[in-house]
Amino acid sequence: MNKFGYTYCLVKYVHNPAAGEMLNIGVLLFSEEPQQIVGKFEIHFDRLSSAFANFDGDHYRFVIRNLEHSILQLNERFKPSLFQREFQDIKSIFRSLVPDLGLSIQFGNVLAGITNNLEDEAEHIFYRLITSQTPQKEKKSRSDEEVWTVFNKPLAQKQVTKYLKPKHFSSNEYDLKFEHTFKNEKHHILDPVTMDYAQAESIQNRAIKILGQATTLDGNAEIGKLYLLLGAPKNPLHKNAYIKAKNLLNKIPIDKEIIEENEAENFAKEITSYMKEHGVFENEQTQ
Repeated sequence: MNKFGYTYCLVKYVHNPAAGEMLNIGVLLFSEEPQQIVGKFEIHFDRLSSAFANFDGDHYRFVIRNLEHSILQLNERFKPSLFQREFQDIKSIFRSLVPDLGLSIQFGNVLAGITNNLEDEAEHIFYRLITSQTPQKEKKSRSDEEVWTVFNKPLAQKQVTKYLKPKHFSSNEYDLKFEHTFKNEKHHILDPVTMDYAQAESIQNRAIKILGQATTLDGNAEIGKLYLLLGAPKNPLHKNAYIKAKNLLNKIPIDKEIIEENEAENFAKEITSYMKEHGVFENEQTQ
């Protein structure tokens, strides 16, 4: 595969511009040929809430989701072969995504590199400059968000992700929020779940927690189907623990389906077909 040049910058959260308080939260990469933008951002905000008083986590997640959506939209505009190029480097890209640089999201110095895969390069830079610098409370090989990236790629290619929205389900007994849902009469949930932990017992504990949460939703008239998108443990010694965890998840009483990472492409095709067949795309467009 041919290599190509790109520019990139760190994305920073600025809590108090007057005091100069900021932390790195992501990276943004841009290649002019092929024309593509890739962003990788920190979803967890424990580090930010610990560092800054009065940190607003809900607003932070809202801003990051908007950034991710804007990147998808810009990449769509790059597809036509006769598209007039309007961006020369990552700085002009960032100004398009975040017009007011006085807000809480800002960018660092523009740097450059060479790669043959912009998405892989974003993962590498993000780990080297952000993830590796973050103290880990719980030793976990991968987060739910990292599992989601495996499924998100084929879903985004089929335009599914722009129809997914966060949804709260609440009653007197529980208050649960899921980040990726769509509605077809009832709400269908795409829930990424990592089982990739350093300790085998953590795999079972996570399965028990998911089972308990899903069981509380039994009887909720709003619920359609729960899709559990599992991230398997990388450690081969955890194979038996993973099998037991899946056995626990199969006891979930509501309508559910367990999807493995190697099934991500087929799942994207199936869910796209289902959403089109049931008018989800059209209904969203007319709202």
